[in-house]
Amino acid sequence: MQFNMNLWKNKHNIFIILFWSLISSTLVQAQSFDQNFKEWKAKQQRCDQNLSMQRSAHSNSPKNSVMTDSSGQIHLNQANIDELQKLKGIGEKKAQAIVEYRQKNGGFKNIDEFKNVKGIGPAIFEKNKTRLTL
Repeated sequence: MQFNMNLWKNKHNIFIILFWSLISSTLVQAQSFDQNFKEWKAKQQRCDQNLSMQRSAHSNSPKNSVMTDSSGQIHLNQANIDELQKLKGIGEKKAQAIVEYRQKNGGFKNIDEFKNVKGIGPAIFEKNKTRLTL
């Protein structure tokens, strides 16, 4: 009888030890998950901030834009990406190239310089030249 009692105590102790090790490993995994989640969330917030900054950079002019005047002309040195896309043959990538060109070169000096932007050839220039202004 005493042998059975010792065996029971040992089984009980083994169960407690196994249960405790299971709980402690689960806690460690949960802490690791929490840390990974916090790091991921911080990265996401940085990405969101970068996107927000890029969006504001896309609109270089105020909401009441000066990119078009009453005659519908586009002011190349002031128009933002959305506004530049209103030109014929200009999508988002070409509009971005126009903004980058003027940032790199300090703005357009004349309308013909518009053809120097990557992706803008004589055909696109001809379609839009009557709407372009500085």
